Amino acid sequence: MKIAFIGSGHVGQALAKLFIKAGHSVVLTNRHGKDSLLPVTSKLGSAAQAADINSLGDDLDLFVLAIPFNGVNDLDDNLLKGKKVIDASNYFPQRDGRIPKLINHEISSSQMLADYFKVSTIVKAFNTIPVSELEGLANFENKSERIAIPIAGDDVKFKNIVAELIDQIGFNAYDAGNLKNSFTIQADGPVFGLTVDKKELSKKLNK
Repeated sequence: MKIAFIGSGHVGQALAKLFIKAGHSVVLTNRHGKDSLLPVTSKLGSAAQAADINSLGDDLDLFVLAIPFNGVNDLDDNLLKGKKVIDASNYFPQRDGRIPKLINHEISSSQMLADYFKVSTIVKAFNTIPVSELEGLANFENKSERIAIPIAGDDVKFKNIVAELIDQIGFNAYDAGNLKNSFTIQADGPVFGLTVDKKELSKKLNK
């Protein structure tokens, strides 16, 4: 697949590296323009390229949103309209400002993003495990002992695509339900920061 990243900081770069290892190609973007990403794409190799955020082509299979939550409003709300999106972002009130609806769980952060970008196909994933540990935790030897990555979304077909992508980079996907109730895998949820297998993750999410 050809995967575009909206945001190419620590999260974006770590995932891009793993996706390339799995045989995919990536397109990196950030708010500073493609020239600022040339050192990054050079390091990642020929499967990586940089692009300006508002000049992305139509040949992209999916998008990964990997920016601070407070940067969302700086993006064109039509940028991801009708696209397949993985939301790897987290809402932190101390960084992103107080948003009562999110703090009170009136709406999940991913649902708020889906509404803003007019996206019907969105899966929350890759937001719970510390990014610095991702590569080291990947397990290609024994699937039964893999760390689990929780995902949440409404589109079953796209969830399966994301689950396959997770498998390809050495983890097991755990279905944590729909987007509306994805509070459980947000930064204030019970599994944030945990690196456990599917059995332990299930225990935490179903207490």
